[in-house]
Amino acid sequence: MPKIPGYTPEFKDQTVRLVVAEQRPDESRRAACEPLGPRVGVNPVTLYAWVKAAISRPTSFVVLGSVEELRAANAALKKENRELARANDILQAAASFFGAALDRQSKR
Repeated sequence: MPKIPGYTPEFKDQTVRLVVAEQRPDESRRAACEPLGPRVGVNPVTLYAWVKAAISRPTSFVVLGSVEELRAANAALKKENRELARANDILQAAASFFGAALDRQSKR
């Protein structure tokens, strides 16, 4: 009897990260696995077993929110914030310029 191909380690790791990311602070891991299991096509009990196994061996599981990931996310958010602030300044300057131009036209 041929062996049925299982899930890849990458898929398991991604689904475990998804559970950890979408778990609310007041929610248990098992409860977090219930709605996510059908979405990813895995039995929720199996998904919970993956999460439990991954958390018990921290060397093979990089916790979502490790220092390196948080620093990278923080840097990306700071860069996006700078870009948005610059775009906002440009839009405010344009609005005041065109608003002043409209005021000048209406006084004629």
